[in-house]
Amino acid sequence: MSELTIVFSPRARQRMQEIASYLYRQNLSNDFVLDYLNRFEDWLMTVLIQFPDSGTPMPEFGFNVRRVVYQRYSFVYRVRADVIEILTVYRENLP
Repeated sequence: MSELTIVFSPRARQRMQEIASYLYRQNLSNDFVLDYLNRFEDWLMTVLIQFPDSGTPMPEFGFNVRRVVYQRYSFVYRVRADVIEILTVYRENLP
């Protein structure tokens, strides 16, 4: 298998920005928010690069779409050739 790359779709990037905005509104420091979001990325890189098929299949959203959960956030992604595309990010109880 060739080296996998993780990319965020425009929707996923928007959702990450919304999560950051939510955290800032909680009066959390810039350093905390950046570290928190970087931990998401580090975790995704560790888990999905090593185990791209580890997520729960979500065929109702399309072919080869899966979901992994980290710190109560769901990351919906699709594996295509040598790219793992993060399609969206959500948390059930947050906007």
